[in-house]
Amino acid sequence: MKNLFLLLLLLLGGCSDDERNLLEFSFDMLTFTFQESTKEVVVKSNSSWYILNQLPSWITIETTQGESGSSSIVVKVLDNMTGESRRHTVIIANLGDEKRLDIVQKPKEKLCINGRNTYRVAYSVTQLSVEVNSNVDYKLIIPSEVGEWIKYIGVNDGMDNLIPFIYSISQSPNGDFVDMSGNSSIDLEIAENREREERYAEVVISNERLGLSDTLYIIQEAGGDTYEFQDGEYLQLQQATRGNGVNLIMMGDGFTRKDLLHGGRYENIMRQAANYFFTIEPYQSYRDYFNIYMVVAESEESGVSINNTFGSKINNKFSTAFGDGTSITCNDDLCFEYARKVKELPTDKPLIIIMPLNSTKYAGTTYLYSNGNSIALCPMSVEASPNDFEGLIHHEAGGHGFGFLCDEYIYYDTQMPESRKRNLREWQKLGFQYNLDFTNDLSSILWKDFIGIDKYVQVGAYEGGYEYQYGVWRSEANSCMNNNIPYFNVQSRWSIVTRIMKLAEMDFSVQNFIETDCVTSWYDTARSATSETVLPPLGNPIWIE
Repeated sequence: MKNLFLLLLLLLGGCSDDERNLLEFSFDMLTFTFQESTKEVVVKSNSSWYILNQLPSWITIETTQGESGSSSIVVKVLDNMTGESRRHTVIIANLGDEKRLDIVQKPKEKLCINGRNTYRVAYSVTQLSVEVNSNVDYKLIIPSEVGEWIKYIGVNDGMDNLIPFIYSISQSPNGDFVDMSGNSSIDLEIAENREREERYAEVVISNERLGLSDTLYIIQEAGGDTYEFQDGEYLQLQQATRGNGVNLIMMGDGFTRKDLLHGGRYENIMRQAANYFFTIEPYQSYRDYFNIYMVVAESEESGVSINNTFGSKINNKFSTAFGDGTSITCNDDLCFEYARKVKELPTDKPLIIIMPLNSTKYAGTTYLYSNGNSIALCPMSVEASPNDFEGLIHHEAGGHGFGFLCDEYIYYDTQMPESRKRNLREWQKLGFQYNLDFTNDLSSILWKDFIGIDKYVQVGAYEGGYEYQYGVWRSEANSCMNNNIPYFNVQSRWSIVTRIMKLAEMDFSVQNFIETDCVTSWYDTARSATSETVLPPLGNPIWIE
């Protein structure tokens, strides 16, 4: 109302018709640097004038109205630290005219590598994706002395589109600049290192005109046909390209020095186990969210001990030993000590360890901790699918170790005891074991969001789980947590994906999950057949507060 009232006063101010169209500025546009500063604009008008629109918080104009004649206004802008240009149009009117004054402020120039600047990569061929945050043009400089083993392969615009050859690669101080602002990732390929010494490179992003630059440091592990990993060494097998990076640590027990050649048995088994982890949904669809590290652990003797059996003590690194049934024990403190040898691991994120054991026995046990840490002990079983090595990885590492899932198999034809129910409820309070519920009421069951949806016609309330036939329900008739089949039921997939997105620090909802969830029928998979050999159930996870 104030603006309307003042405008009416202007209209009643009394000018002749031939004078009403005079309104002029000394500048139609003011351009500022990112720094706080002021500029003056002269306003010429043959009648009273007034600024009509509201100013944003970063612009101050002390004089917002004036009388007939020539007067000046001082425009002040605050520091622009947003990283983006900002613009506002000031509308000034007099009795018979209205004109616009454009105010533009540039951002503070920035050019930097997001996240860490130092990468240690394996001796083998490796692709490296490095995120750059820039609002200026820049060039990428790969020094000539490392140009033989570091190659530029493109830039990702952040929308999963690889843009080849958009940046200029220079082996000298010369090179063309290109205009690219915002976040993008430069993709490099690191050639295999066939030498027995590690090698080092500095790759620079630079805008020399503005004096801006940042440096990427690349350290590649030594290779060579006879090179052996040293105990406690580590290398990155995969780098996340989505989210904030969910970390998996692969390390084995019962492997001796002869297994530790680069490209040898130890490395191949760790890579195989990592690949097995992602051959089942939802991990297959979410693999890009994971960093995978391999930590080398050298044992004095090959194999796994057998508890309480004379002459079966094996001098292995983590004291892994088979117990009763399919249970396995280990020195968990030492496991975490070795996992922490990966310097890139943040201290505020859980340690998720997958440990292949140098044994072909069918067994498996996972240590689960209330802080989110886990150790999945997985021998290289040679039983028929799905009780083989891959099946153990799915059940122990994918189900227990990462998904925090409890077993769904039925071992006792009885009601679930109250003591076991209390135990399950306590762990559910901590975010664990959400694949089972104590009700069959489909309107309140944990997986109620998936009931009545066409793609989830198989979802309901199936009694039995946690070893007991009665008093507990699961979401589908069969699942990996029952008999190792390569299929997680919908509630298990939801629990797994929820944890992935939480660790990746990504926003996610039930609706997002339903839209992207890959539903495969377990009996349609290539590994769907159940073993004809009746094997004892895998050992219960060891829950540690």
